[in-house]
Amino acid sequence: MISMVIFDLDGLLADTEKLHRGAYKEVFSSLGVDLSDEEYEDHWIRWGKGIDDFVEQRNLDIEPELIRRNKALLYGQMVRSEVKPMPGARELLDSLRGRKTLTLATSSYPRDAYNVLDTLGFMDFFTYIATKGNVERIKPYPDIFLHVAGEMKTPPEQCVVIEDAEKGILAADAAGMKSIAVPNEHTKSNDFSKATVVLNSLDEINCELIDQL
Repeated sequence: MISMVIFDLDGLLADTEKLHRGAYKEVFSSLGVDLSDEEYEDHWIRWGKGIDDFVEQRNLDIEPELIRRNKALLYGQMVRSEVKPMPGARELLDSLRGRKTLTLATSSYPRDAYNVLDTLGFMDFFTYIATKGNVERIKPYPDIFLHVAGEMKTPPEQCVVIEDAEKGILAADAAGMKSIAVPNEHTKSNDFSKATVVLNSLDEINCELIDQL
């Protein structure tokens, strides 16, 4: 029986990927570097790589920390003025509260994640929240999901991960957890063959479906 649900944040509960992308593009543009939508989606969303990898791959003579700092400031402003929940997110959280233990595992930096959760009013839904600050290796490695399971003293086989991107599904599979993939416009071309089930929207998820996994 599944007793704990582990949610992703960006692109699953919060419509933030376009904000992340927009902030990165604006910062890179100010430094004379072009970042295409396709590059962002492949590098950051699909494979879970970061600034250091991008700078190295493009052989850019730019300090990664400068990009990271400027992007964080701009992204924070965007979140406070523009962030919206993904369709069905609040309704799903409401429907599962009190029936399953709800936790969250995101590869975002703590300040970014908590800013989004606080702005959307989602914070109180979760018994435990894990971010990039809790583990050395982020998705597609299983570390963050295993960290959550360990903190909550819940066996991996009693957990289900809900994700929108390939890297999250790969991490869940490596952690020995069942998973539900809900692709969005940025991840629809990802490989979800490792997911337990692939759905079209959060509206299709309910407690009964989770209990049948």
